[in-house]
Amino acid sequence: MPAHGDLVRDPFLLKRPHAGLEWTDSGPVSRESGDVYFSAVNGLEESRAVFLAGAGFPERFNHGLTIVGELGFGTGLNFLALWDSFRRHAPAGARLHFVSVEGYPLTRADAARAVSAFPELAEMSRPLIEAWPSPHKGAHRRVFEGGRVTLTVFHDEAEAALSQMDFAADAWFLDGFAPAKNPDMWSAALFSHLARLSRPGAPAATFTVAGIVRWGLTEAGFAVEKKPGFGRKRERLEAIYQGQPAERRAAPFAPVEALEGPIAIIGGGIAAASLAEALSRRGRDVTVFARGGWAAGASSAPLGLLTPRLEAADRPHARALLNAFDYASGLFGRLGLLEGEGVLRLASDPAGADRLQRLGALLDDRYTWLDAGAASARLGAPSGAGLWMSGAGRVRPAQVVAALAGETLARDVEICAIEPQTAGWRLQEADGTRHGPYAAVIVAGGHEAGALTGLNVECTAGRVGVFKTSSDLTAAAAWGGYAAPFAQGRVLLGATHLKGMDPGAPDAAEAELREAALSGPVRIADRLGECLEQWGGVRAALADRLPVCGALPGEDYAERWRDVAQSRSDGPSACAAATPALLVLGGLGARGFAHAPLLAEHVAGALCGEPPALENSGLQALHPARFAWRALKRGG
Repeated sequence: MPAHGDLVRDPFLLKRPHAGLEWTDSGPVSRESGDVYFSAVNGLEESRAVFLAGAGFPERFNHGLTIVGELGFGTGLNFLALWDSFRRHAPAGARLHFVSVEGYPLTRADAARAVSAFPELAEMSRPLIEAWPSPHKGAHRRVFEGGRVTLTVFHDEAEAALSQMDFAADAWFLDGFAPAKNPDMWSAALFSHLARLSRPGAPAATFTVAGIVRWGLTEAGFAVEKKPGFGRKRERLEAIYQGQPAERRAAPFAPVEALEGPIAIIGGGIAAASLAEALSRRGRDVTVFARGGWAAGASSAPLGLLTPRLEAADRPHARALLNAFDYASGLFGRLGLLEGEGVLRLASDPAGADRLQRLGALLDDRYTWLDAGAASARLGAPSGAGLWMSGAGRVRPAQVVAALAGETLARDVEICAIEPQTAGWRLQEADGTRHGPYAAVIVAGGHEAGALTGLNVECTAGRVGVFKTSSDLTAAAAWGGYAAPFAQGRVLLGATHLKGMDPGAPDAAEAELREAALSGPVRIADRLGECLEQWGGVRAALADRLPVCGALPGEDYAERWRDVAQSRSDGPSACAAATPALLVLGGLGARGFAHAPLLAEHVAGALCGEPPALENSGLQALHPARFAWRALKRGG
């Protein structure tokens, strides 16, 4: 077993090492630092005294959104204590967003054991443990109490994690292990990030009074004061940020800006429904325009697989999309919309099998390599070896879209143009009918998005078929094609691929699906009966096969950023004032259900002034301006 240091340095590893714990009479102790997570005698009282009271809670809860940052998520005790205080003391309508960092995340079992010491927090700890994030690197978003409480945990080393954040905290809990045992958590660069991420007047509370901490906070612009400690500890620190708000500079990958006012969504599939859910949860005024109404497009398929995009490298987009899958899997599971208990990912050749087996080692323990015998037993049908993905499963797309859309109606209207106005945007139909104005417009219309956004959307049409079968297939398998139990005596096979908008003739599609089953690694072709029904649809993707999420670049993008892209300038050229927000969420291809919910959560949160749901580098990798920026870098 590699040491933790070897795991951290592996450039391909997509997960952080789990914390090693020793359970002692004095409380859980970190094997890495030798320090205690909390006192077994009075850990909750210590958290309330040092961090909550030290940062001015509960009085600091305001009537809107309160953002609290933390270094050292650990067992989640500080979050639970603050959540408990928020429930008891915050004004009606208030919301709490807690952003934390953890380099060595606890296992779910260790976290559950740790917080079980505080039964008075059970109403909060139970849903936290159920939604406990995987050790995958990057940002993990979790939503509680219908959106009233939000948690975002970044799994990475502290300085690296803070460099990927962009928000203004109302308070900080500095709960890393003691500086002598964990010096990386208390570096000068880290304190600079704290200042950048703080509102003027934001307090920072910590248990330590070490000189390196007092000096670092002071140099970063905090006024530091020693206070009486808790229990046997003689002193602790309280600090107040006295600097100015961080300067917001123009950037080639412009963030989604917070704004007030009504929002229009164009689209009727999973992206639009995810946006409607996330925005409505925040109380925003939302209008949806969708030709044919909800689920008129690709999201009306009878059955779909919820599977992650797997890539054997620690890249920004890989982190973002893997954690997007985790978010969607948890969301659909809580809503009772995820069927089955996993999907088997198979390879079509030995080289692919070797790659999958290596990939499984880079991921968490929900990804397990099964030999042919174990894979066949899991599927209920003869199969080759494969990677079992326990968080994956089957979804009924129309049910998911309806559940997320909730009471938000979709107007059966085709929008042909989006026109800028002084007070926002107006939408126009083909007959000239106008709607609006809207403060923001989000294009989430799949293959229709290209005409409205100017993005080069590539379309691939295809069909799936439901066949009678005598196979005992009990779980879904994917190998390029896929097979999934549909109902008793029926199996769904997918999917054909034809470039363009035409999914082809049903007879040709049936023959292709049968051939794929015959040549695929799951041997059910000889047990297929007649094809009972088919469905055809169109997938929309972009050239790099990644989703697109964020603010569209303006017409003057090249003028503003050409010199910067070609290293001839450090800042953008002068330009006209920015227009109101025109956003896009699309290019989801075949994984809309895995990626749309978290990307929509990010867009909705950003429009409401909340911390991002993804790392900054991940957002840049998915930004609509990435194509224009690459063209400029090439000299365009």
